[in-house]
Amino acid sequence: MYKKNRALGILLTVFFTVTVLVPFFSLITAIEPGSLAPLLQSEQFKKALLNSLSVTSFSTVIALSIAYVIAFTINRTKIRHREFLTMLFTLPMLIPSISHGIGFINLFGTNGLIANLNIFGFKGIVMGSIMYSFPTAFLMFNDAFKYIDNSLYENARVLGLNRWETFRKITFPYMRKSFFPSLFAVFTLIFTDYGVPLTIGGNYITLPVYLYKQVIGLLDFSKGTIIGLFLLIPATISFLMDAFRKDHEVNDNVVNPYVVQPNKVRDVICAAVSYSVIVLMVAILGSFVYLSFVHKFPSDMSLSLDHFGYLARNDLSKYFFNSLIISVATSVLGTAIAYASAVMVTRSNNNLRKLIHILSIVSMSIPGIVLGLSYIIAFRKTPVFNTYVIIVICNIVHFTSSPYLLAYNALNKVNKTYEDLGATYDINTAKITWKVLIPVTRGTILEMFSYIFVNSMMTISAVAFLYNSSTMPLSLLINRYENSLMMEETAIISLLILVVNLLVKSAVYLIKRKDARRKKEHELNL
Repeated sequence: MYKKNRALGILLTVFFTVTVLVPFFSLITAIEPGSLAPLLQSEQFKKALLNSLSVTSFSTVIALSIAYVIAFTINRTKIRHREFLTMLFTLPMLIPSISHGIGFINLFGTNGLIANLNIFGFKGIVMGSIMYSFPTAFLMFNDAFKYIDNSLYENARVLGLNRWETFRKITFPYMRKSFFPSLFAVFTLIFTDYGVPLTIGGNYITLPVYLYKQVIGLLDFSKGTIIGLFLLIPATISFLMDAFRKDHEVNDNVVNPYVVQPNKVRDVICAAVSYSVIVLMVAILGSFVYLSFVHKFPSDMSLSLDHFGYLARNDLSKYFFNSLIISVATSVLGTAIAYASAVMVTRSNNNLRKLIHILSIVSMSIPGIVLGLSYIIAFRKTPVFNTYVIIVICNIVHFTSSPYLLAYNALNKVNKTYEDLGATYDINTAKITWKVLIPVTRGTILEMFSYIFVNSMMTISAVAFLYNSSTMPLSLLINRYENSLMMEETAIISLLILVVNLLVKSAVYLIKRKDARRKKEHELNL
């Protein structure tokens, strides 16, 4: 059993070394010393950096505020249909960020469906960034609200604390555990995104767009690498803060669930904010539906199926199946690798487990566009370059850190005596994993699979440098058609990605609900 654990540990270490450390060091060595000073002195670089910091800071504050209000509405008001609304607020996570920029152009651009406004530049980037980033913070806040025991609020009322004192002494200390991770997660998402700025930024160039143009347009890998290192800074700070944070564990044994007190003014205000966000989300998705069936936006708005025919004649099915192949392969292999890493770290005494833990989460601090750049530098002269293999591996590294942490947390809660019994009866770790750990954490595994699939289906930044005409995924067509002002085609592709991701998320939800019902029936029979 020890030998098998050691072999798996070595295999995982080699995998992460080749797919994470080698590309990163290749990125560093690609820097030409003579290119650093001219870049740092470049007015275009300074402007792009300042633009990124400005738009990211402004968008992050608003996104966090909206996320907190919505999470408060779901957990602290008498709003109805909480579960459905929670699912609805995660819809922006199911389409590429570039689609949000296009959606705002459809609604409020020069020929917008709702208004004709000049939204290009700072304003447009902020709107698009908020829309696609707030769900990340919302999920964190929503989860944190569930772990505050109502008895604390009852004690506060007995002691005569007012609302501000109650918030400061009870709510905020608990929410702080989610606030700072949410802050850095949203800041990093916006700071490293090039989808929204590329579509709606106009002449307002941000750092990721500057990097993209240097590498794709000018093939200047040295300059692109230096810009990529700047994009790593906020993510690295976030990673280090999370690694040294002492409040990872949240008490999930809530004795008294929160009891919502009647307050009509609070409920009306919070519901108004929440439903306003929903209306805007629906309007963006509705614009994609509408534009999919118009003849030519905005000159001829008569209904037509011509664009579906155009995409069919131009190999839409080929790119669609490319995405399915890449997403399924990434999900299966990524889930297996993340779960195996979590088992190794949490359920064994292997000497490599600390190293595997660090390597499993370090990619969380590498933005997709930087990861893609490192892969093109490290593997462009290898046989796997421009193949499905390189895209799948890049996606695995890009998206498995969060699923690994899901498995890590779930497996830490499973009783450790199973391994002791296994050692007593000479049952190896593989059998315990297959017979016990996997069934117990089945729901977590399903969430891991769906998370990786959804992100692989819609990613653009991580694979923007790694494809050819045969391996190009569907999401990259959005960029191509948007550059050609073919808004109808971009709308169809965005909707197709959304539908596929919704089907996968719905299937996982139904399976988990069926498992929960079966478990409840089993407990009642006992």
